[in-house]
Amino acid sequence: MALRVGEINYSNCIPIFYTLKKRHHCADYTFIQGIPSELNQLISDGRIDISPSSSIEYAINPERYLILPELSISSIKKVESILLFSKLPMEELNNKTIALTKASATSTVLLKILLKKMYNYSNTFVEIVDCLEEGLRKYPAYLLIGDEALNENINKKRLFVYDLGELWYNLTGKPFVFALWLVRRESSSSQKELIAQFYKDLLASKKEAYKDLVNIVDDVKIYNNIGSEMLIRYWKTISYDLTKKHIEGLLEFYNYSKIENIIKKVPELNFFTPD
Repeated sequence: MALRVGEINYSNCIPIFYTLKKRHHCADYTFIQGIPSELNQLISDGRIDISPSSSIEYAINPERYLILPELSISSIKKVESILLFSKLPMEELNNKTIALTKASATSTVLLKILLKKMYNYSNTFVEIVDCLEEGLRKYPAYLLIGDEALNENINKKRLFVYDLGELWYNLTGKPFVFALWLVRRESSSSQKELIAQFYKDLLASKKEAYKDLVNIVDDVKIYNNIGSEMLIRYWKTISYDLTKKHIEGLLEFYNYSKIENIIKKVPELNFFTPD
C-alpha cells in the first residue's frame, strides 16, 4: 500500500518536494496536492497519512498525530508570504472588520493573537474567497497567504502591508512555525517502515535543496511574475528546520492560543521515532 503524502501546492514547498521527487525513489509514495486548509481536512479525516499541516491542526487534535522531528515550514523574522494588506495603517484598525483567506488555519489564528497581544485591539473577522482588490472594496484589511500574497505584494498599490512572521518575531523574538510535518498515529503503526524511509528521504531532500536552489528555480519555471531572483530569496527566507528555538516559538503560540480559548490546552509534543 502506497504512503499517501500531502503536498502543499505553494512555492514555499517547491524545494523540498522537487528534490524529493528528483533524487529519491518515490514509487511507494502517492502525492496529493492541496492548500493548507484542504490538507488539514484530508489528514484529519484519514484520507492521507502524512503531510506538512498547519501547526494549529496539531494543537486542536494532538491525539491523532505524531510530529516528524527536524522539519517544519517556519519563519525567522520575515516570512514574505503571510501578509495583511490594509488600506489603513495598523494604528487605525482597532474595531474594524478584517477579511481572512480560507486557505490557512494557523495564519488566521496568528493574526488574531497579534492584534490582541501587540495592540490590544478588538476586531471582527470574516472569511472570504475574493481577490485582494475585491476584498479591499468590502473590508479595510485582508489577510492573504502563499503565492497569492507573494504576487500581490509585488503589485501593492498604496497599501500598508504587514508581514505576520515579522510581527511575531517583534513580539516574541522567536521563530514562528506555520506548518509541522504530521503523521497520523494509525499510519505510524501500520506503515512504520515506509514512513521511516520517507522521513529519511525527506531529511536528505531538505539538506540537498538548500544547496541547489539556483538549479531548482531554473528547472521548475513556475514562478510567473514572482521572478527567479525573488523566489530564491524567498526560499532562503523560509526555515524548514525544527530546532529547540522553533519549538519554543511553537509552544508560545500554543500558549497564546489557549489564553484566547482557541485551543483547550497546550498539547504535549509527541514525535515519530523511526527506530
